[in-house]
Amino acid sequence: MDDPASSFAFFFDSTTAVDEPTALISISKLLLVVFLVLANGFFVASEFALVAVRKTRIEALAADNRSAQRVLNILNNLSAYISATQLGITLASLGLGWVGEPAVAGLIEPALVYLGQVTGAAFLASGPVMHAISFAIAFSFITFLHIVFGELAPKTAALELSERIAMLVALPLEVFYKIFSYPIRALDWTGTRTVRLFGLLPSGEHGSSYSEDEIRHLIKLSQESGQINAEEQKLINKVFEFSETTVKEAMIPRTEIVAIAAGSSFEAIARSFGEHGYSRLPVYRDSLDDIVGVIHSKDLLAFTQKSRSFKIESVIHKPNYVVDTAKLEDVLRQMQKEKFHFGFVVDEHGGVEGIITIEDLLEEIVGDISDEHDEEVNEQIDQQADGSYLLDGGLAVRDLNRRLEISIPVSDGYTTIAGFLMAESGQLLAEGETVPFNGHIFTIEKVDKRRIIEVRLTRSAPRVAEV
Repeated sequence: MDDPASSFAFFFDSTTAVDEPTALISISKLLLVVFLVLANGFFVASEFALVAVRKTRIEALAADNRSAQRVLNILNNLSAYISATQLGITLASLGLGWVGEPAVAGLIEPALVYLGQVTGAAFLASGPVMHAISFAIAFSFITFLHIVFGELAPKTAALELSERIAMLVALPLEVFYKIFSYPIRALDWTGTRTVRLFGLLPSGEHGSSYSEDEIRHLIKLSQESGQINAEEQKLINKVFEFSETTVKEAMIPRTEIVAIAAGSSFEAIARSFGEHGYSRLPVYRDSLDDIVGVIHSKDLLAFTQKSRSFKIESVIHKPNYVVDTAKLEDVLRQMQKEKFHFGFVVDEHGGVEGIITIEDLLEEIVGDISDEHDEEVNEQIDQQADGSYLLDGGLAVRDLNRRLEISIPVSDGYTTIAGFLMAESGQLLAEGETVPFNGHIFTIEKVDKRRIIEVRLTRSAPRVAEV
């Protein structure tokens, strides 16, 4: 990260430092050069590993791993330890500039003298020329060692193996920090105060929080790299969408509710369960806005042999209500708290708009769960031989979106495909009229007293972009 302090070599008198060096002194200086390069690499690797490692992963390992505990302690005081690595890098770089280049130059100068004597090029042995050539070679050699082995290689290794390297360097880095704790703290304090002059407030914490869009992007990258499969990516994305979806988008609309009157006989109730296949049915008095409660099909079993003693009041469960503007995550929390699986969706005036079940909530995350309602939806969507679809006018928009993977907007003004088409066109529609939307054509096939009964959906061919 920091270039060696090469300028020291310009002011270094090589004749006094390496005058007829012994082999032992030369070897010692070369070993010192190697040590300084490795030290620089150690601090560079430490810095990149600590910045790149995932704190959540280290927290998971810290329970039974002492090295991970050390790394976690460092991450909790990351700013100070980054200052420690910077101090180490600076000291190693200065040492290379001060010791490395003169040491290597001292080995090159005798070779230049010998080369001048052998070739007859006496100028090679002259002071200025010999010093310039030896310095250039030494500078290039030390710079190469410093950049490759002291910077690039450690950095690459740390980014690829951040977790392993972070645990390897934790102990020696802690020792270095304790030895130089006072200058490190002083440097860290000075650096923090300096950036505050520019309006920055460093947190000193490792990593950062991520926005929803950033997390979605990370999930996308993980899927593309093979870390997770497409289904897992889809599931995670649906979890985010779950918290943003309102009850009105997921409910079964009022027009599709099957309910029984409060005065119904045992036989009539049993027949309704048999015909529609539902496990629960709402009970109302005069209208769906006057809900009495809910009957579960299993509650009828006790009266199969004694239907005359059946009283509907004895099997009715109290109704539970949710507001139509509530988010699905809030409704799920309400269901868990109040322990119910079946709720009535009401508007601001208290009128029933639809019903919501625990299954509807789960489908928003995991996709379709086949049940009696899904069988009804299958009957409302009929694919034709020409690729078009015949749709029931009462088909819920959210069911159409889910089945055919199109994106018709949901509005407070409608819940069915018929309501959407009238809202989109701004008028009552007659048979044969069409409504284009987002590359699709909706054709009104059947109308009964201004009510849209049947619609044909034709997917338009994708447009070819003009060059």
